[in-house]
Amino acid sequence: MFRYVLAGDHELIFVIRKRRFAGILSAAEHWIFGRHVELERHNTRQLVLASEWTDTLVNQHRELAARYFAIVETSDTQVASVYGDGRLVRVVPPGQRVLHFRGDREVTFERIDAKAEPEVPARLVSSLALLGREGYATLAAVDEGKRALVYIDGRLVREPGAGVYGFWNVPSVPRIDMLDARRQTLEVPGQEILTRDKVTVRVNLSAVYEIVNGATARSAVRDVEQHLYRTLQIAVRQTLGKRTLDEVLAEKADIDESVSGEVRREMELYGVRVLAIAIKDIILPGDIREILNQVVTAEKQAQANLIRRREETAATRNLLNTAKLMEDNPILVRLKELEALEKIARKVEKISVYGGLDGLLERTIKLK
Repeated sequence: MFRYVLAGDHELIFVIRKRRFAGILSAAEHWIFGRHVELERHNTRQLVLASEWTDTLVNQHRELAARYFAIVETSDTQVASVYGDGRLVRVVPPGQRVLHFRGDREVTFERIDAKAEPEVPARLVSSLALLGREGYATLAAVDEGKRALVYIDGRLVREPGAGVYGFWNVPSVPRIDMLDARRQTLEVPGQEILTRDKVTVRVNLSAVYEIVNGATARSAVRDVEQHLYRTLQIAVRQTLGKRTLDEVLAEKADIDESVSGEVRREMELYGVRVLAIAIKDIILPGDIREILNQVVTAEKQAQANLIRRREETAATRNLLNTAKLMEDNPILVRLKELEALEKIARKVEKISVYGGLDGLLERTIKLK
């Protein structure tokens, strides 16, 4: 009729008499009287009570349950953060009742309406990261130069800047998209375009852009870079296709400005600012390139010949003017003769003069 029961320091014993909950035995020696008695032992060093008698204990013996357990109950929109000795140990999702052993620890909890406040409080973010999936939150680290678009149940709710953020993934469904808000360069290589005079040229483009309105950019187009790529292709084809090859080569700066204006107006509608667009290279077919080289060579040769003729004409005119001056001025003739003699003297070692200066100028000169 009597039964001896010993409960240790880290044990609670549920007494079940005739399949009905009868009480809880804490650490001590006990004597139980009667038949049809079952004992259910629980280790208080465990965090959560796992027993089929949980609901019975709370609904019918709430004061007894509150003595040994921290009773955490959440509604369909609430989550509860549970702390053991001030440290976050678990998160209780919506619509649950959980009993946490008090034991030797201090157990506290905090309920949060995750539907009304979907963002995780900043003080919990680092602790939830340690819990992983059991934290029931989606965490995101936003680097400098990037933008985050936070959607709750498909609706944009926030665009946070650099930092670490968290959003409860129960009962709502959060989604965090990252956009690079820094200046980026897009290369559009090898665009083959037919000019107005039916010459195929290959054009390489380069564009610098930045996203200024992340929400518009993400909602208006699926991929900002791909859309800008296609916009550049269309604009340069429409611009160069209206010009002849000579105009394309001669008006490169004007072409760049035309392309830039069309592309900027298009991309501004989608929250993207295009800062610079440049036609880097215009590549001609091999046969056209050879013909142009021949044309350029011929033009340069003609320019050289023209310059040479102008120089020859100027030199002849100078000689004619000099001859006319010397015809009327004997002294000028004598000065020219002396200049010639000076040039000759620089190139010889010895000069023999016969008959004085007149002999030097008018008679035979013997040079050694």
